[in-house]
Amino acid sequence: MEKEFKRKKSPSKNLIVFIKNKKVEGKNATDIFVNAIKKIGPNKIVEQTNYRVDKLPLIVQKKDDRKQMNSLGKQGFVCTHLSTIAKKRLLERIGQSLNIKIKVQIDEFAKN
Repeated sequence: MEKEFKRKKSPSKNLIVFIKNKKVEGKNATDIFVNAIKKIGPNKIVEQTNYRVDKLPLIVQKKDDRKQMNSLGKQGFVCTHLSTIAKKRLLERIGQSLNIKIKVQIDEFAKN
């Protein structure tokens, strides 16, 4: 009988995000990513960019069960089906596209 080998998960990482020199809070990388999107303004992101995650729009009005999505309240849902590194890169691209001062770092020593 063959043994199944589980792929080891990489150590937990977290995001450290500052928008206009104010820290974005959250308990993990996904929370911080969602809170950063809220702070920037989901409507502004939708109107001025066309970012996608695996061919789906980053922000949608109705939840799509094909990908992990988190609620933005009345402003819809944001796709969070990204690695922490991809979340960092996407936030940086959004900041650059919208000309918003944003600083994003990865905390390699995050604890869950």
